[in-house]
Amino acid sequence: MSARPGPSGYGCRVRLVSTLLFLVGLGPSVLALATFVGLGVLRGLPPLQIALAACALVVLPIGGLVLATNRRPWSLGLGMCAWPAALALILPGYFPGEAEEATATGLGVLAAFGGPDATARAARFGRELELPESDGSLPPPEAERAVAPCAPAAVALASDQVALPYEGQGHSMSVPVQFGETELPMLFDTGATVTTLSRRGLSSLGIRVPSDAPEITLRTANGERTTRLVLIPKLWVGGLPVEGVTVGVCDECEDEKSAGLLGLNVSGQFLVTVDTARKEVVFQGREGRQDRVVDIGPWLKVRATARVWPDERVEVEVTAANRAARTVTEAEVGIHCRDEHFVARVTDVAPGAEAVSTARLPAGTDCDSYSVTLDHAWW
Repeated sequence: MSARPGPSGYGCRVRLVSTLLFLVGLGPSVLALATFVGLGVLRGLPPLQIALAACALVVLPIGGLVLATNRRPWSLGLGMCAWPAALALILPGYFPGEAEEATATGLGVLAAFGGPDATARAARFGRELELPESDGSLPPPEAERAVAPCAPAAVALASDQVALPYEGQGHSMSVPVQFGETELPMLFDTGATVTTLSRRGLSSLGIRVPSDAPEITLRTANGERTTRLVLIPKLWVGGLPVEGVTVGVCDECEDEKSAGLLGLNVSGQFLVTVDTARKEVVFQGREGRQDRVVDIGPWLKVRATARVWPDERVEVEVTAANRAARTVTEAEVGIHCRDEHFVARVTDVAPGAEAVSTARLPAGTDCDSYSVTLDHAWW
């Protein structure tokens, strides 16, 4: 007659499963904790705030699962497996282009507490950290020390700043730019008005160039050429987003080090500092809304009709037609009548739609001949 397993055998199996779950979930839990630490570090938050936020977002949900399951032996290990897995799926949507860098940064910061070279590793991230005490060993005599070149001290970045390493030098600085999940090296070119990508680069992003796309004339190293334009919904310079970016198709602008040119329609949204000592380009967000006329201009066509009333009043009706796939929230159209300049404003021009605005000019304004220009515009 066979014996049935007793409670003690069942308890052993439960403890074994609980231990295995704990060991399996330990790695993902540490990675999740490092990711939130890294996100805080990249935003220049105080160390105490980083620690509290990381624990609240990683440790507390796991503890909540333990309590919700009446502290079953396996609940801790299950929470350590399930919650980091859920975070791995959620974080890229909330922090596009940042999760990988944040995880590496967080792991470096956590590792900084575990060895004699902690100070050097912590300084890499430019943050004020509480470091382990010295092990008491004395530095080598002066004669035995290698003379190292002086390097500038690491500086903590503000939450609206990001430092991108660049390759090359002079006018050939290549920086990484994030397009969704795809990162492409771009040549930082202050002489290029519009950002460009090759057809191969656009294809890697899943972007098709329509046959009726608007065209502009680009000045390249090989002379002027007419090229079509596409509108990219969003890109990230480091963790700083830029929405509604017009990109010119330029195969000649691609080389072995870059997929295209990072033009002023992107870099002009930031205050830019080139740190040649560290080989970094620091981008800082500007306050307030930024003029996007370079991006909007090819997609928003304006026309006008002037009417002179018997009392010599002049009315100019301005019509703006939007070919872009996103709404133009406001545009300022300049009305030029000989030596005088007036402004008409159109608002909320939906994709594929038109908006009309009427500007009433002073009586007697000479508008026998006039022209209109798109002076400023915002998404």
